[in-house]
Amino acid sequence: MEKIKSYFSEMNKEKALKLAAVVLAAATIIFGVYFYFANCFNAAATKRVNFYYGIIFIVMFAITIYTLRLLILDKKWNYPRLFVITAIAWTFCMQFVMPPISGVDEVEHYYSAYHCSNIMMGMKDHNLGLDQYHGMIWTDDTFFYMRAEDYYMMPYLDVTFPYQYAVLANGTWIKHAEDLQDNVEVHNIAPTKASRYLVSGFGITIARLLGFGFAGVIFMGRFMNSLSLIIAGWIALKLLPVGKHQFFAFAMFPAVINLCSSYSYDNMSILFSLALLTLCLYYSQPHVKLHAWDLIILGGCVVMLIPNKIVYALFAIWIFAIPVKKWWSDVVLSKKWYEYCILGVIVAGAVVVFEKVLVKYYWRIYSLVFWSRNETVSEVDPSRQVWSWEYFQNHKLETFKFAWDGIKVDFWYNIKHVVGSELGHVMLNAKVPMACTIVILVLMIASIIMIKGNRIKKWQYVVLGLGLFICLLAIFIGCMTRFTPVDSQRIQISYRYLIPLYMSLCIILGTDAKENKVSLALIYIQNLALVFSMCGLLYFLFHLRDGMGAPF
Repeated sequence: MEKIKSYFSEMNKEKALKLAAVVLAAATIIFGVYFYFANCFNAAATKRVNFYYGIIFIVMFAITIYTLRLLILDKKWNYPRLFVITAIAWTFCMQFVMPPISGVDEVEHYYSAYHCSNIMMGMKDHNLGLDQYHGMIWTDDTFFYMRAEDYYMMPYLDVTFPYQYAVLANGTWIKHAEDLQDNVEVHNIAPTKASRYLVSGFGITIARLLGFGFAGVIFMGRFMNSLSLIIAGWIALKLLPVGKHQFFAFAMFPAVINLCSSYSYDNMSILFSLALLTLCLYYSQPHVKLHAWDLIILGGCVVMLIPNKIVYALFAIWIFAIPVKKWWSDVVLSKKWYEYCILGVIVAGAVVVFEKVLVKYYWRIYSLVFWSRNETVSEVDPSRQVWSWEYFQNHKLETFKFAWDGIKVDFWYNIKHVVGSELGHVMLNAKVPMACTIVILVLMIASIIMIKGNRIKKWQYVVLGLGLFICLLAIFIGCMTRFTPVDSQRIQISYRYLIPLYMSLCIILGTDAKENKVSLALIYIQNLALVFSMCGLLYFLFHLRDGMGAPF
């Protein structure tokens, strides 16, 4: 009792802030407990359903208490370790709150990842091939295999909320249905390129080899997608010279957590965009010695971006953020024979790769941008005129006006989605409370202003900014060629295309500041905002079908 009295009698600013942190944590946990019993707990439901919801809140409370402990006890911490812990916690919660098939195009992504798993397990498809336009040749007698349990359970999961929760909670996780282990032929479902789903396909493969049930299989693929990005984030935070806090904060945006917790192959785009930017900033440091094989690593990151979204290959401009004189002094003047041999291999390989890429992707640039015709664009009604080079030449003012009007509307649309105001596929659009999104966005802006330190050089801002601008311009032109003037009042740039750009911009604007109390306090507040975000998402999804009958 005396200790408590002395604590309050000797109150100062630091103690007051710690006390405020405790009060906020207590209020958040009390609200979470109330929300669980008021909205999630159902005495008539099975224990597994109540536990499904309960584990979400247990994890949220645990990460809240963990970050609070670091803050008030002045414990030592670092970005990489804290990122791994918080990212695992929040991706776990997001996967349960927004379960499989709720993400953007996730039904198609799941089947494609399953097809990739078949390839890993040596299972051949029937009459399935590749073409240069859509990646797959699909005919009436084409099929691939799925385990009967995974195939027949899918329609029960592919229903609207809140019925998905009970299907998963009462489903098979570790144990599987013994009578549904044979493979069945899957017709009329065309998977896309397996190379886009190596990580999620690997997760599904592990679950199938371990004999997991349907719920275990479908969650394992998602978990491996999340785990790959968590590992990539951990490495990035080890190497990044600037923008560590900004990357940490951006990775904890609800929309980013949701995307990285799904089957979307946009994860691969985020991963290799992050890897390329991290390496370019790392190698640009004076004390880091360059080698010829570093060019192979950088080129590999660029090549891995091409199969997912070719437009991100334009990030190769970032390589020039590494001073040319470093390449000259560290590699050309090294007088080491193996450096020169590797350089020769790189030049020869670059010629081969450039030829392959030019041949494979030439038609896309040629037909979809400059010489676009109605018959070459399948995404719009062929009876209407699409934006093309010819149309632009004849309607310059009209095109510029449409573009400007579209930018004004599309900018706020994308900001709202990237922060996380709306999640999931277009038929769902689950909403995070606006107050939470505003708090998270303000915290990001505050971190750029408040966390002081050295920033990158001005000429590096120019190089990195040029890469972002050219990529954005290419995305914008690509969207102009896909939609007609009467299609919409905005250009309709998918927010998923812009996530690597926003992420890179946040990192570039950051400083080299080390871990401090200000950054930890911002992370702590963001964690509290995420607790309320998850509760808001659950409330929205619980009431999605109010007044409507059950779908089965």
